[in-house]
Amino acid sequence: MSGSSGQPLFAYMRWAKAQGEGIVYNLGQSGLAPDPGMMTVDGGPLDLSQRAGDMPPEARAALAERFGIGPERVMLTLGSSQALHLLCATHIEPGSRCFVESPAYEALPGLVRLLGGELRTVPRPFESAYAIAEDLPARIAAEGPAVVLLTNPHNPSGMHLGLDALEPIARATTEVGGLLIIDEVYLEFAADVVGRSASRLEGNVAVVSSLTKAYGLGTLRFGWILANEKIIERAIQYNDFVSVVYPNPSAYFGLAALGQIENLSRRAQEVRAENLPLVESWMKNRDDLSWCLPDVGVVGFPKIDGLADTRDFCDILAREHQTLLVPGHFFGAPSHLRLGFGVPRDELEAGLDRFARGLNALR
Repeated sequence: MSGSSGQPLFAYMRWAKAQGEGIVYNLGQSGLAPDPGMMTVDGGPLDLSQRAGDMPPEARAALAERFGIGPERVMLTLGSSQALHLLCATHIEPGSRCFVESPAYEALPGLVRLLGGELRTVPRPFESAYAIAEDLPARIAAEGPAVVLLTNPHNPSGMHLGLDALEPIARATTEVGGLLIIDEVYLEFAADVVGRSASRLEGNVAVVSSLTKAYGLGTLRFGWILANEKIIERAIQYNDFVSVVYPNPSAYFGLAALGQIENLSRRAQEVRAENLPLVESWMKNRDDLSWCLPDVGVVGFPKIDGLADTRDFCDILAREHQTLLVPGHFFGAPSHLRLGFGVPRDELEAGLDRFARGLNALR
């Protein structure tokens, strides 16, 4: 049996999630019901019930309200990683033509390969500050990709594309029947998240994000997809085969975080405002590094001039200086490395000092 999208439908799970109203004696469940008093948090019972079919409605409604859209356009996910997987799995078939930015977070081209898609790159050159060429909409019209995968702000450089640059890409993708997927997880570092979000664009656009990066809530796994109702329904139906439902405890804590989002956002911006000038000043004193000052977030992607591949350097830095940076080959740019500066100030200062020692040893 298939759903309206043609993808396989888990008919039993669709049926099971639709039950509930009017049922008093549930003899159809396959496991134990939770004991309301078994698990406690701060002396109170932890709600482990699953009252809604796919996801707890309160957290879904809170995200919808935040972005000014209807709840039918929101799906809760286990971080942005699951969101990306659900969208790709429902839109990529073996042989599907897929556009992926480069340099890219490894999961993007990795998902295309995993699902048997045909990978075509969208260059984001260091020399042009990781901008996307203006002819991309024309390429999309000519080649008809099933999906276009971008991050905004760009992971790993932190460079941001405005809605005016994204709108023609969204329009061209929609016109060829494809889906534009934009990972906005680093956009949560911006003061005006809602105003900058591509969820404001019309057409076949799906935005994924989460609370994992900007707020230090990585293990909470509170993420989401924002898209039109048809795209959301396809992802929900596919998720019947994956995590089945969104866990109520994660929704509970995610809802609490959304209730404090202004304070969490203020902290994220304060950390960036304190640490970025230090990194910028440190970079200016290095004649062996070049980079683009990141627009948003707490990562940058410097290039070590004259070094073709940073893997050995990063290994030495970790082994001899106890300092971790991410080799650029993971993003398809081996002469670069990803530098994160969202750590406490004293840790950042000490890490940069050891980074400098490693660089000086290359001279």
